[in-house]
Amino acid sequence: MLCPYCETYADPESLVCPGCGKMLPRREKTGSGVMSIRQGRPDRREPAQSGMPMAEGRQGMGKAYFDDSIQDEAPDENMYIDESRIQRMERRESASYSDTAENDERIPVVPQEKPGSQRRKKKLLRNHMTNWMAVLVVAGVLLFVLLAGTVIFLQRTERGQMILARMGRDAGATAYWSVGEERMDTGDVEGAIADFVHARELDAEKEETNVAGLLLLASCYESVGNFSEAENIYVYLYTDVVPSAADAYSNEIRILQNTGREDEAAELMLLAYERTGNSNFTRQRNELLPAAPVTSLGAGLYEEKKYVSLTSPEQDEIYYTFSADSVLPEEGIQYTEPIFLDEGIWSMRAVSVRGKLVSDELTAVYRIIMPSPQSPYAMLAPGTYQKRQRVKLRVGDENKDDDDITIYYTIDGSIPDADSPIYDGEGVLLPGGNSVLHAVAVNGYGKASNTLERGYKVEQKPWPEKSYTVEDTANGIVLNATTWDTFRAAYGEGESMELVSMEGLGDNCQKHNYSWGFVTFYLDDANRQFLCEMYFDQPVFKGPRGTAIGDTENGVVSQFRDMGQVESPSGNRGLYSNDYGRGKIYVEDGGKRIRYIHNTADSHKWQLDYVLSSAGVVVSIDQRYIP
Repeated sequence: MLCPYCETYADPESLVCPGCGKMLPRREKTGSGVMSIRQGRPDRREPAQSGMPMAEGRQGMGKAYFDDSIQDEAPDENMYIDESRIQRMERRESASYSDTAENDERIPVVPQEKPGSQRRKKKLLRNHMTNWMAVLVVAGVLLFVLLAGTVIFLQRTERGQMILARMGRDAGATAYWSVGEERMDTGDVEGAIADFVHARELDAEKEETNVAGLLLLASCYESVGNFSEAENIYVYLYTDVVPSAADAYSNEIRILQNTGREDEAAELMLLAYERTGNSNFTRQRNELLPAAPVTSLGAGLYEEKKYVSLTSPEQDEIYYTFSADSVLPEEGIQYTEPIFLDEGIWSMRAVSVRGKLVSDELTAVYRIIMPSPQSPYAMLAPGTYQKRQRVKLRVGDENKDDDDITIYYTIDGSIPDADSPIYDGEGVLLPGGNSVLHAVAVNGYGKASNTLERGYKVEQKPWPEKSYTVEDTANGIVLNATTWDTFRAAYGEGESMELVSMEGLGDNCQKHNYSWGFVTFYLDDANRQFLCEMYFDQPVFKGPRGTAIGDTENGVVSQFRDMGQVESPSGNRGLYSNDYGRGKIYVEDGGKRIRYIHNTADSHKWQLDYVLSSAGVVVSIDQRYIP
């Protein structure tokens, strides 16, 4: 049947038109005329009159049909027509009618379908059916392409990476830095911190550093009051990443000042200037710190002792030191009064202090070097003389107008010092034999000149005696050679024994006490005991060179070398001084001590002491071995 709406052919049993999709009208299963025949329903009309013969083998009227014998033959390709052509043909067929002779009725002519037309219609219908399998394949391909493109977009493009970062998915550090900055701009500081921290972790895996991003992260920490984390980032940046960039220094300085750590801020300002060369840090520091102290005495060389005063322009406390290692102000001296500078080199450092703020250091070096006098002049030329001579001394020509000069001299062989004789203008009497005159001039500042040295030889007796040596023993008892067994066999056990300490010999020495004095023995490496000291104050022994208890000072001195030097202002008198040893008389409470020292070839010393009473007689003799 044909659809009354779009004239598309539909199967008689169909309820919906395959062309327009509308409901087909319902009809009786029987009908009349050509349409009923075409629709496959029986004709309701009476059979045709016998007087109206029909052509044998033909059906219908007014239209020619192909022979039935050719209906099963395959039609040629020109027999396939489009749907619109079929529809026009059906409309023409449905309009054909035959008139009956008897009742003058218009009877539709039942057309005879052309051979192969049914197959052509089915083929056309098949061609217009949807191929759902192809649709599904195409849709799957399109879906795959879409998914692949989406993955490439997300993984390979900046916008795609940012989409993943916003979703919290795997994305690059750059995307997380950008998304964090977006959150920061919209006020989502906590979210920005989380993204920045993740971005920093991703950079760390690749050993990369985003300086700008870290500065943003630190500023976020500051905005939420987490100053410690912000400081950690700033310190890391200016210490390990970009020491020459100013941003991290500036931000850290701001935090230090805002948190009351201005002293630390000042130190960082100095460091920032040294590393970046940015003078703004110096200006900022100068505005913050107190001014350095001012000194009343400029640094330099002076030939007299001085006083120096310190002042603070802003009335701050002042601390100073002359030590290069002292830390100011903690280890300095608080300034309260002018500072006295004696002779020497004084390197002064001083700072002003206001609370925790410390100024830059004032440094000044003062060289207080008083002039030294010229060496004295000996008016007797060095040489050999037949008779004893007196040598006069005078100050050098440069000091002839200086009344405050003292000349110290010696003829015992030692170098003059403050305990040497002072030249009084009378001339120095030279002893017989060889002697050396030494003299120095000392001015009012205590400065000593170079030493004058003159050698003389006087061929006139008496000649000086020999110096004290190891051969000079008491009663033949030799130090460092006599054993305890030998001494005990000769002089007995003694009254008591005690352990004592001896210079250079340790504290395991045995001191044996006797009624006349004591002896001390030390243990050597083989545990042998040797004599190291012998003391006696009774006339049971003779001292070296026949000296004895009760002798006078002159009686002792006359037995040993004496160059005839006079006493010093202290009363001490040098007897001799040479490569073998020395001899000197010392003034002590209640008497004097005559001491001789001999230097052995193996660098040991032998010491011989005579103690004299206030009456000037010997009251004890002590001989000691000093390793």
